[in-house]
Amino acid sequence: MKMVEISGLIENGMWNYGDELKEEIFAGPKIIEMANVKKDGFSAHRIEMSILTGTYLETGAHILSDVRTVDEVNIEELFLDCVVIKLKEKEPRGHIKVEELENSGVEVKKGDCLVIFTGWYKMWNKKNFVLNSPHFEYSAMDWIINKKVKILAADLPCYDDIQDPKDSKELPNLRKLYLSGAMCLAPIVNGDKVESGRYKIIIMPLKVKGLSASPCRAAIIL
Repeated sequence: MKMVEISGLIENGMWNYGDELKEEIFAGPKIIEMANVKKDGFSAHRIEMSILTGTYLETGAHILSDVRTVDEVNIEELFLDCVVIKLKEKEPRGHIKVEELENSGVEVKKGDCLVIFTGWYKMWNKKNFVLNSPHFEYSAMDWIINKKVKILAADLPCYDDIQDPKDSKELPNLRKLYLSGAMCLAPIVNGDKVESGRYKIIIMPLKVKGLSASPCRAAIIL
């Protein structure tokens, strides 16, 4: 069995929403060594981080009331069929268009995890990874929702145009996705290691009570 991990590395100094959006609540992680083998005979660390750190799984509880949290997602829903669509590499703030999805040649089925690579994962830990994120056009998100996917995964930190004042405040694409009952897995990496097609995916978030999102590891099974 061959797997491609699509979750990014969490480390001190990495990209984060807090620095770029000027919101301390989403600040980057702090990984603090509390003990090491040479000095203490064992290794231990303390981690302080936002739930939106690295690659994370998020439910609609992020922006909706009375929606289940990550710990309430059944384990069976985290090992499922996935379909990968690789698009032409996007420029900063580039648009994902419905025509690209329709013409991808890949069939999306009800209950799939839809995985979309735009090449933006190459900007991981580079300047303006968040602010210049490509995003979905409204019609493209409508197309995805009509396919009744269970999870939408993409190599984007933002599904809406974060530099547009209205989009940034209202998050229309994300809101529509969550109102459909789907979840979000983002941002993912390693789009160069998998081709468009149908596979299996496994997603393993932390099981912490009451969280709308959780950092996770995720892999596509080829």
